[in-house]
Amino acid sequence: MRPTTLADLLTGSALLGAKTAHISLADWQRAVGVRLAQKAFPERIAEGVLTVRVPSATWAQELSLLSELVLERLRAAGHDVTRMRFQVHATRSAPERPVTVVRRAPLPEALQDTLEQIDDPELRRAIADAASYGLGRSGEK
Repeated sequence: MRPTTLADLLTGSALLGAKTAHISLADWQRAVGVRLAQKAFPERIAEGVLTVRVPSATWAQELSLLSELVLERLRAAGHDVTRMRFQVHATRSAPERPVTVVRRAPLPEALQDTLEQIDDPELRRAIADAASYGLGRSGEK
């Protein structure tokens, strides 16, 4: 028996094989609109079935009501899709993080004098901005 090659494994994979295709974010947004595209994510197309990840059954229901229109738009964009299937996954979006407010701090006079010696105004402004934000962060408690 010969060892299985990586190519054989990939070709035989239902997720990675040649019969699986993906939809670009731009095509998806054109097909469903920005509002739905923020909640529903096309996972893959396998044998004409588009699997869409949604955050809840409610979103699956809303999208299923629009499925014929969405499929028509995707076919017009060149995707070989015949039907949609929905998978509910509650945690697809990025986790919420606390908002960090970074304030600018005034630059010390010595630093301003040093910055004046830099000939390139764009570089001088970039360094001044970085220093101002850095000093603002170090003053946070």
